[in-house]
Amino acid sequence: MSTLSTPRSTPAVTSLRQLILHGLLFIVLMVLGSGLSTLITMALRGFVPTDPGSSEIAIGLSFTLIAGPLVWFLWGQLKLKLPTLQPADSAIWTIQAAAVYVIALAMSAVSLLRLFSELIDPTRATDWQPMLGAALGWGLIFIWQYRILKSPKYAPTQLPSLPGALAAAFALVLFAISAVTLLQIALVELISPQPTLIGPASALPSLLSAAVWAVGAGVLWWWQWIVQRVHRMVDEFTDFLFILLFVAIPGVITLFSAAVLLGVLLPLPGAADGAADDLASQTPLLLAAVLVGSMTWLYHHTKSASRPAHVAEAARQLISGGSLAIGASGLGMVINALLAGLVSDYATAGSTSVLRYGLGLLVIGGAAWVYFFRPQRASDPANRRIYLVLFFGVSAVVALISLLVIAYRVFEFLLVTTGSGSLLDLIRAPFGWLIATAAVAAYHFALWRSDRERLATDQSKTVVPVHRPVLTTLMVVAPHGCEPLLDELRKLPGIGLHWIPAAGAKPEQAKFSELLQSITAHAQSAPSGLLVNIDSEGQTQYTVLALVAGQETSDAGRD
Repeated sequence: MSTLSTPRSTPAVTSLRQLILHGLLFIVLMVLGSGLSTLITMALRGFVPTDPGSSEIAIGLSFTLIAGPLVWFLWGQLKLKLPTLQPADSAIWTIQAAAVYVIALAMSAVSLLRLFSELIDPTRATDWQPMLGAALGWGLIFIWQYRILKSPKYAPTQLPSLPGALAAAFALVLFAISAVTLLQIALVELISPQPTLIGPASALPSLLSAAVWAVGAGVLWWWQWIVQRVHRMVDEFTDFLFILLFVAIPGVITLFSAAVLLGVLLPLPGAADGAADDLASQTPLLLAAVLVGSMTWLYHHTKSASRPAHVAEAARQLISGGSLAIGASGLGMVINALLAGLVSDYATAGSTSVLRYGLGLLVIGGAAWVYFFRPQRASDPANRRIYLVLFFGVSAVVALISLLVIAYRVFEFLLVTTGSGSLLDLIRAPFGWLIATAAVAAYHFALWRSDRERLATDQSKTVVPVHRPVLTTLMVVAPHGCEPLLDELRKLPGIGLHWIPAAGAKPEQAKFSELLQSITAHAQSAPSGLLVNIDSEGQTQYTVLALVAGQETSDAGRD
């Protein structure tokens, strides 16, 4: 008599099911947040619509009453399977939870800061009910998601730092923009003060409003970065986010702002009037960007000392690449301005303005590139291979675009304008870009060839020992749930892995890395075979198998 068994779902089908369910949960949570915001707004207004034919009450009720039960149902279906999800399915849950967490935090925080800032500034409209309703409605979604992420039972196991790192990045960007606006308003007031110091016509309301944004965003960043201990999270994702958003981008923005500011301040003859206008209109914004960007970069640059060495090296190379782009842009603009001087009928102040900004970009970008790239020092060729490959790719794209524009301008000159005007005036801008790209590409090509020769020389001088593991058999007795550890053990060369499932709960996933190192070390020293017994607490017991029959050696111990 045979029994029918239910067919098991494949991993692809399971992942697709999880993707659909988590996608639906994300959508209904967004609908619920909008519905709660609208409903709270109408409650604050006494359920009096703004217009006679307004449908705000209907939208709020329908969104809330439909999305609320759906959220409860979907979450009830998903939370039962969260502790036993496979790594790919757990990553889907992490992405969905992080998206809801960051969006709800952004909506509630921005609405609340906007409410406070507009209450301070009397020149703005003070329709406070929608802003307070959005802050409260999305705040409820954020609190619910925050409690889930902090729950030991439902917290994501894959990329656990994703929600906090993204929220800290959002708060940092919001703080930087708010701080730049605050300093810009203050500098404008210092350069050209208003006739009155207090009152709606003065700059004080705008200054206080910008201060609310800056202080609120700063508190939000401090809560995410310090209180939630995002600064202590060290993994591949947080390292990548730290390199890109917290170090490289603030550094490049600071250098670019300083380069443009230098171009504004350069006293070149023939553009005194334009320089005075640029000085009054652009200096406050550029100076504020330099101050805030340098403060952000310096703080995170000091924090990079507590992270792995490759983080600081990658950040240095990214900033050097941004500096090179700034310097190359300046070189192209300088060539453009010099070619404009050769055109007899081009005598406006435009070429002088291009020359001013080009010199600023060239000086700041070149100096920063020398400081960060360190061409005068001998560097490890293996560390900058990716940098050089990316640079050649970007250079090829810029050169191709420049050539296409030059070709278009030449044919336009010959076929459309019938030879009238100056061809040099038409092609000087893309020709400057092409010359600058070719110059820096030639230097880096020589550097790339030199690195290849150094690597070949080092490899020929260094005898690389070949480690051939003697071990042929590795028997692991471990509970279910240790599959990620077993997958890494299978990658060891020359080892035949045999897994014997054991009863009991799986060890904590945080111990898998330590177990992998310990088992690898014992396996390399075992003469023939090794038996590993892993219990639920992550403790291991090792037994070295006999070389031949009748000869048994035992190396049992607890780690």
